[in-house]
Amino acid sequence: MTGKLVICPTPLGNLEDVTLRSLRVLRESDVIFAEDTRVTKTLLRYYDIHTPLRSFHERTARARLRELQALLSSGKTVVVVSDAGMPGISDPGVELVREARKLAAPVEVLPGPSAVPSAVVLSGFDEGNFRFDGFPPRKPGELRGYLERLVSERAAVVWFEAPTRVLDLLRALAAVLPERRVFVVREYTKKFEEHLLGTASQVALQLASPPRGEFTLVLEGQKELPVARTGNLEAALAFLRQSGVSARDAAQAIRLATGASRNELYRLALKRGRT
Repeated sequence: MTGKLVICPTPLGNLEDVTLRSLRVLRESDVIFAEDTRVTKTLLRYYDIHTPLRSFHERTARARLRELQALLSSGKTVVVVSDAGMPGISDPGVELVREARKLAAPVEVLPGPSAVPSAVVLSGFDEGNFRFDGFPPRKPGELRGYLERLVSERAAVVWFEAPTRVLDLLRALAAVLPERRVFVVREYTKKFEEHLLGTASQVALQLASPPRGEFTLVLEGQKELPVARTGNLEAALAFLRQSGVSARDAAQAIRLATGASRNELYRLALKRGRT
């Protein structure tokens, strides 16, 4: 007999943000794999649920994968929860899904709370679509390069970020995309929920120091720009080159302003440097 793996989202902050189906599954399952059993116990106590708990994180992953095999092979139902939100989205859980697939066991994902679409709606940005990039790069050079690739991004971009790094992200945004608006929701659904909107520089000034809590950020998509004529680009590049700006920096400045191709601008800048 083959058991079943169920991915169960849990409330982000307010314990009432849980579905009736999720409560039933948590109550009827044979075992719950939790990112942090101490956090999950709070939810289970609140709803008087007594299903056995097992921790599932980096240090216990190997043992839990073996346990999952045994449980599913004996027909048991295993539920996976993270501390908050959907397991497997910037949280543990994907490894268990892969293991269940290897065993040809059914996998279910229950609907539930997510800060990502909620933050997009709360932002008020006029976006027809968005992309979720999880946590942005940590290293300064990688972060800057990543943000530079968003210069022409038309969709909103959503991130999670830790309180210890959120100011670094905002400073990098201010340097690379100074005019683009960003929306920040802190402690979503919790007692001290806070919303901040403006350019990255403006939002950084509004944040308490040191920042505390969980952060979700939405970068507004690039609005459509008038198509720049090649002649105008060449004139701008020529002016910068004559002013002593390097070909690389001139190309980068025009790219940030227009969203035009970096390679084409660099080629034109080199050409202008020879005239």
